[in-house]
Amino acid sequence: MRASELSKHAHSDQAYQFIRSCLDRCLDLHPNCVQPRGHPPSRLIDVGLSSDDRVRLVETSPQSRNEYIALSYCWGDVDVVRTTASNYEAMKTEIRVSILPGTIQDAITVTRNLGRRYLWVDALCIIQDSKLDWEIESANMASIYRSSLLTLAAATAAAASDGFLGQEHNASEAKPPYQQVWRNEDGHETILAARVVPEFESHTEDADEEEVLPWSLRGWTLQEQKLSTRTIGYRRRELWWSCLSASSCECHIIDELPEDVKRFCFNPTYSITVAKQMYREWHNTVREYTMRALRYSSDRLPAIAGVARVVQDLTESAYIAGLWKGNLVHDLTWEVAELGEVEARSSVARSADYLGPTFSWVSVDRHVNYEWTNRWVKATQCHLLAAESLVTGLNPLGHVESAHLTISAPLLESVLWLRARTIEVTGFSSESYLISCGDQELQLRADVALETFDGTHQDGTIERSVRRSRIPRIRAESETPISLLYLGHFLEFEHPRTKNLHVSRTYLVLGKCPTDMARYERVGIAKQDCVIHKDSSEMPPFYEGFSVNVITIV
Repeated sequence: MRASELSKHAHSDQAYQFIRSCLDRCLDLHPNCVQPRGHPPSRLIDVGLSSDDRVRLVETSPQSRNEYIALSYCWGDVDVVRTTASNYEAMKTEIRVSILPGTIQDAITVTRNLGRRYLWVDALCIIQDSKLDWEIESANMASIYRSSLLTLAAATAAAASDGFLGQEHNASEAKPPYQQVWRNEDGHETILAARVVPEFESHTEDADEEEVLPWSLRGWTLQEQKLSTRTIGYRRRELWWSCLSASSCECHIIDELPEDVKRFCFNPTYSITVAKQMYREWHNTVREYTMRALRYSSDRLPAIAGVARVVQDLTESAYIAGLWKGNLVHDLTWEVAELGEVEARSSVARSADYLGPTFSWVSVDRHVNYEWTNRWVKATQCHLLAAESLVTGLNPLGHVESAHLTISAPLLESVLWLRARTIEVTGFSSESYLISCGDQELQLRADVALETFDGTHQDGTIERSVRRSRIPRIRAESETPISLLYLGHFLEFEHPRTKNLHVSRTYLVLGKCPTDMARYERVGIAKQDCVIHKDSSEMPPFYEGFSVNVITIV
């Protein structure tokens, strides 16, 4: 394996040489990375081509073809210098580089060193106190990052003030295990050196660092990572390169990764061309996205709207508050990642604001999972009849103020039980919610804390049901009425000896909507293990209490 000398820090000549070589190779040899003409950012930072302490904000035209570099970074808790309505005209005249936070200063330095003139930074290029401008520009994020010449990912900086060019690269610290001076016939000397090749596992996205990079913890940066055509990652050990066609690092071990592993680690959303695969990628994106932090819970949909735009362009599906109409029944099968016990689920949603409908993962402000994404089979009796959402603002893929879906599927009216159990080995006691389903009891995987309530119908009758609670450490009462809605099943495995197929039936667990008792709200999910015998293609029959109903969930 041929390789160049590793850079000792992010601002070294070797670092810039690596960036230029990757960029030149991509521009010359990668037809898949040729960017379609998109809607340009409304503004850019003109960094000039010198080391002047002044830059300025410039407006672009819809026909603008200005080549620009984009910055992806963490704001942190510091008060970042930003463009506002009051300083807008002054920012167009000049911005002193010395007053900018370190990460933005470093991005200006890199842009100049690469011989480019324009830079896009959200804090400066979006009018931060203008709701209208923020909505317009955030709706254009997919185009902004896809159309940028290069995205600088300030992965090591936890805050805008930290900067990233001062990072020393510890991959260069080890002495080469072998060095040899070689002379040619003319007496010219060349030093031949060799270094240890690291294990390729250390170069996967989630195993490269001893501790997780700050950039990988921020909600907004996920779509910036997935939407960029080309990205240079400023990491602790070395620089990483990723584009739609290739991936590389300074030590070049990524060049030796198997293709399937490489795609797993570096898979821009734009590289997917099949709708079914795109829906699967959306589930993976939601899983990763909900592990990240957002300063404002109301950003939960806007911060992923750019990725949603790419999914919609390919699938042509309507977007329903984080779910896709073309894949909606499967999309409903999300579950909160923390499994099992009532106590573990007793903390309530952190935001009192409306985040989204209960049937969407957006509503819970927690890490969610999609299990067995590749092995889902929708129930033949389950039909989506209608799905609508009402967005606020100008971004059609942004925050919603209401949503509902109408579905026809097998429904069971049952009751909820609160049961204590003790683990024999540890003696630890815990409580679980169970739901009666014929002669079985299914465990409820609740989305958040639950409580029992008495709701009033329009005709004045009182009905008891269960709902999500905002009161910590509360319990729903045993024998509270609850409903199971059958969605479909997951194929788990085929028994190696009997050849019987083991499947997991999946149910939405529903309570009545407190403000409209004719409608339902999601409170969790439940699963039921079943066996399809090898000599039969039929699922085991439902418990006789199920009947097909048409219901509306909000």
